[in-house]
Amino acid sequence: MKRLKSHQGFLGLPKEVSSKNKVSIIPFGLEKSVSYGNGTKYGPEKIIQASHQVELFDEELLKEPYKFFNIETLKKFSIKNKLNDALNQLTKLVDQNLKSKKFPLILGGEHSITPAIIKSFSKFYKKITIVQIDAHADLRDGYLGVKNSHAAAMRRCLDNKNVELVSIGIRNLCSEEFEYLKKNKSRINIFWAKDMGKWDMKKL
Repeated sequence: MKRLKSHQGFLGLPKEVSSKNKVSIIPFGLEKSVSYGNGTKYGPEKIIQASHQVELFDEELLKEPYKFFNIETLKKFSIKNKLNDALNQLTKLVDQNLKSKKFPLILGGEHSITPAIIKSFSKFYKKITIVQIDAHADLRDGYLGVKNSHAAAMRRCLDNKNVELVSIGIRNLCSEEFEYLKKNKSRINIFWAKDMGKWDMKKL
């Protein structure tokens, strides 16, 4: 796939670095199952633009970390029209990157892209822990008749038996999600928004 020049891509890097540590930035502005508001299709473009304002020097590491990574940003490409086809397209793309020893960093896009990414990672790693920062649990088994809806994103991720979930900032969920949570407490750890003042930051 075609790539952007370093100064056009993620972080607006001054030059391409030659390194065995390879990172592939994948823009995947999917917008198929949104139910409130829109604009997720513009996400990757806006994130890349904003990343050009980030300082490249890290005050904790006392170095410019990008110099240790070969970071490539793919050019915008056509996303398949049907939701399930688009998700399969993304899984295959992530598969290709992992097989090529590249770490894929995907810029979305609505939440429904997450299971497509995790589906690939779960094939390459024995155990996956997802850290979800969200107001909604996304543990429904589907929404508005769509099994792979954005509102079912974490449920679809947990379809993979080697995946566990840490959710931070959840403020509400429906009764169906609550019942699923009760049955899967060994795999789901929620830090509720209402309890923020009591969070054990060490545990978190």
